Amino acid sequence: MSMSNKQTKHYVYVVDKKGNPLPPTTRCGHVRKLLEEGKAVPISNHPFTIRLKYDVNYDHEQAFVYGQDPGRENIGEAVSGEVGACVYLSDIETKNKSIKKNMSDRAESRRSRRRHDRQNKQRKARHDGTEIRNGKEDTCRTKISCKSKEVSYPGAEKPVTHKIIQGKEGKFNNRKREDGWQTPSGRQLIQMHMTAMKKACKILPITKVVIERNAFDFQKLENENIHAWEYGKGPLYGYKSYKDYIWDEQHGKCLLCGQNKIDYYHHISQQKDNKYDHVSNIAGLCQECHYGKHGVHQCQDTEDRLLELKAKAVQKYSVGLLNSVIPELIETMKKFCNSNGIDFSVTDGKVTKNTREKHKLFKDHCMDAYAISLAGRDDIKDISFPDEVHIQRRFKKKSNNKIAALNQREYWFNGKCVAKNRHKATDQKGNSLEEYMEEYAETHTEKECRRHIHELEIKPARRTYTYHKEGLVAPIHPGDVVVYEKHNKIKGNTKREVFVATGVEYTEVIKSKKGVKWTEREWKVSFDNDSKTRKAKFCHPVASGCLQVVETRKLKQHLSIVETENKKLEKSKKKKQKTVNKKAA
Repeated sequence: MSMSNKQTKHYVYVVDKKGNPLPPTTRCGHVRKLLEEGKAVPISNHPFTIRLKYDVNYDHEQAFVYGQDPGRENIGEAVSGEVGACVYLSDIETKNKSIKKNMSDRAESRRSRRRHDRQNKQRKARHDGTEIRNGKEDTCRTKISCKSKEVSYPGAEKPVTHKIIQGKEGKFNNRKREDGWQTPSGRQLIQMHMTAMKKACKILPITKVVIERNAFDFQKLENENIHAWEYGKGPLYGYKSYKDYIWDEQHGKCLLCGQNKIDYYHHISQQKDNKYDHVSNIAGLCQECHYGKHGVHQCQDTEDRLLELKAKAVQKYSVGLLNSVIPELIETMKKFCNSNGIDFSVTDGKVTKNTREKHKLFKDHCMDAYAISLAGRDDIKDISFPDEVHIQRRFKKKSNNKIAALNQREYWFNGKCVAKNRHKATDQKGNSLEEYMEEYAETHTEKECRRHIHELEIKPARRTYTYHKEGLVAPIHPGDVVVYEKHNKIKGNTKREVFVATGVEYTEVIKSKKGVKWTEREWKVSFDNDSKTRKAKFCHPVASGCLQVVETRKLKQHLSIVETENKKLEKSKKKKQKTVNKKAA
């Protein structure tokens, strides 16, 4: 899409003395004069918004239509004026996929802490002689012989086995979900769409809201010629088990070497990573490619090659969550509009596509939102755009997470890490101590092995904590709008910047004065996608929020970036498809 300079305008957003939004203006000279005379004050840099300090009699109500293109990873926003001119464009990065990973990491830390606490109680019970006496013979952690007892709790499908000691009563019936419960990812997605709309309503007098109802047919995306009777038949239709399907798909040969017969059915993405259990995630492998020296459990290169061969292991479409969220999102948005006197309507993808093609708009999230705001309107006379696109990002506010990482026990010899953990952990690629000593015993005597194991330096597994563990509070949090001011005494000037903090961290700095040394914490604030940093002592926050404008792009620049990304995506899809076709042949 070609754009001349006449098709773009620079808008300044205006609110009255009480904070009510007024129509935006393109009279930048008049705005500058109002600011110089003290008749207006700026209240936001991105987008640039001013608040008038005098009363305004505004009787003529213009129709401003807000259009939203829903999405899981990206949300498009646009507002069109009375005759169709676009006055606001925004693209939002939701970071929604990180929620599930963060919750999994938190659960892993919680289970690890509870497991260690339970082991400490078991050791104390064995030391004090207070372990279970009347129980059946069992083993704890595969090696320690002990007594165990099975207890049935209300709400539990199976009895719980207590070893060495009897723990607290399992309260399975305490966990209840209310009607209309949404997953954390779905709940955040609804909140993000609503926050984006409310934020636009604060700077523009929106009279109507239009949202596109997204409903994706995944099987239609896979096979556009699918028949109605084929929807109930999955990939395992006609097979007794997934093993028969994999055997038939790979013709009974190992996926990696293509020569030996299948001995193991390997899950490419482990269940602990909360990945899906599907035939597209399972590969048939032989003994050598599975557990051999250069197998997937030992060599990272082999695992990477397996991912390429099994290209379908990664889900092609990430909109499944959006399908389940859209109905509740529409109801929530409709309720908000009704309570604020705003008209609300829903459109579909077909109307959006026809509108986009009719007005020759570029294919992008914010441009789709503009097409959504124009859907069904016959009064369109002016197709023009603002000269800026506001890139917004979602921030997680003020995390109190104390554990940053869970490390592994390491064994070092001559300055080199030779093994990790006594026994091999799940997904561990290097040698464990057990495997390392087995290899060492092949070329050394038993006496040399006993001597060598005492020569190893042990670095115990420790948790890496954040500054919250020490009760510290960061002066600035990610998502804060920060003003940076630093006075240069030599030049006599002051450097001033306003930016959105994307990260904050501190380092221990050793300082000395008159022979006395001490350690101080030096906080640094990062911004501009973490590429720049500033010292926190020269920064002070002026505003905060979970949704902030991190970048303002010129419209031509934004469309150029989107076009480049689309080309890369198409190239990547073609490459994956060639790999799949080559393997199928």
